[in-house]
Amino acid sequence: MATSPASQTIAVLQVLRAVAALTVVFGHAQHDALISAMRAGQEFARNHALPWGAGVDLFFVISGFIMVHASERLFGREGAAKEFALRRLIRIVPLYWLLATAYLILASQFGREANRPDFSAGELIASYVFWPLDLFRDGHPRPFYTLGWTLNYEMFFYALFASALFLPREKAVLAVTAALLALVSLGALVPGLPTPISFWSKPIVLEFVAGMGIALAHRRGIRLPRPTQLAMLVTAFVILFADPMGASVKPENWITPNDGVRLFCWGLPAALLMAAFMLSPAADQRAEGPLARFWVHLGDASYALYLIHPFVIVSLRKVWVATGAHQAFGFWPMVALTLVLSIAAALLAYRLIEKPVTRALNAALLQPSLPSAGNASSR
Repeated sequence: MATSPASQTIAVLQVLRAVAALTVVFGHAQHDALISAMRAGQEFARNHALPWGAGVDLFFVISGFIMVHASERLFGREGAAKEFALRRLIRIVPLYWLLATAYLILASQFGREANRPDFSAGELIASYVFWPLDLFRDGHPRPFYTLGWTLNYEMFFYALFASALFLPREKAVLAVTAALLALVSLGALVPGLPTPISFWSKPIVLEFVAGMGIALAHRRGIRLPRPTQLAMLVTAFVILFADPMGASVKPENWITPNDGVRLFCWGLPAALLMAAFMLSPAADQRAEGPLARFWVHLGDASYALYLIHPFVIVSLRKVWVATGAHQAFGFWPMVALTLVLSIAAALLAYRLIEKPVTRALNAALLQPSLPSAGNASSR
């Protein structure tokens, strides 16, 4: 059976993580440029070649894959749930808390511009502990650092996954899948559920299931012939280019729902892309050459890239407008520069903050008795 060791970094997986993060950054940078142009009385035509927000859906499929791949030595082991939970908390919490707190401080200083309501202590705590609440009173539960809505899904998935780790691999995946399917069914059949249950029962959670399924296929050595891979890639991009959700014509303040339409329009293409690449005969090849290694490294820093790019967007926009660069050059150069600076900031944050903090906390809190995949880590 052709499988890669769980401790081995899968280069193509890291590249997909980098691409997922960059699509989100590009979409957010365009959105901010549009709002800035409208305020300045200028025109700005966004690029709608792809629905850039679908990078989040690719992230969720990747996360489902990584949890199965990285937990290779934990399935069926005593103490596995605690080991897994600690690793996830160490990986996710420190950088998120740091940047969310920085955002909260800055938003309190620029509250009028940020257009943020006042939050109670309980609402702030809920944001820090990944508990979904409708803080903005608009029917879309999000924490005060709004990017964290994805982590509210991730943490819930991790909790379910940890609870199933006492089982063998296939049975654990089946149990998590059954739980998520039951939850989505509950959300579809029972109106008026409490906000957290309603949030976690959205069909978008089935993207984690797709990732877990692809991981099982990869683990079993299933590799797709090239015609099948090509057909999956073409199908994915046809759906994305066709934009059946109509994302390209939505108003600038539109918030993408996490319903079945999104699952089909963005989640299905993400799963097809993931399967086409991860079930390729070349999926386990190592990165060769400086360019490939750069993309792998950017994949390592993709979580930092996701969390830090709003700071880059806002900072650069303030400088861009204050210096009159928007009058001289418009806003597209600002978008391009946002991508470059976001990548640089993410690589620095990963190297100087995320990586050493994660290493230190792993050494302090984890016992070496339950080894797991150190290099294959989610976001």
